[in-house]
Amino acid sequence: MEELKAMRRPVFGKPLKTKRVPAYQPKNPSEAARNKQQAVSAIGDGLCLTLTYHGYHRVVEVHTVGTTTAGRPAMSAFQVDGQSETPPVPDWGLFCFDECFNVALSNIPSSAPRPDYKKRAKQFRLIDREV
Repeated sequence: MEELKAMRRPVFGKPLKTKRVPAYQPKNPSEAARNKQQAVSAIGDGLCLTLTYHGYHRVVEVHTVGTTTAGRPAMSAFQVDGQSETPPVPDWGLFCFDECFNVALSNIPSSAPRPDYKKRAKQFRLIDREV
């Protein structure tokens, strides 16, 4: 019984072990504003975007452009072609503009809005443009 009480006693004087969480570092901050403008243009022109995201080439139909609840500029898009780290394709994805590379309008017509698309997506606190 005494052993159990001894195990429950707090130990004072020992420093607590804390784990430092690294601050988020955008991968492509200089292109984020241009990427966002390309996404807005894709909605307006009814075209797909091509881009590289997390090292994978993707073709997406942009549905929503805005700022996430975490404060990051992003788009909700339906990936219609390319590779993904979480198959299958086609599928929905949230793409942060500061992590997108090689963003360009394609000549592929967009089929947006997709039947399962919902306006006013909850992951956005501010919406700049949506289909």
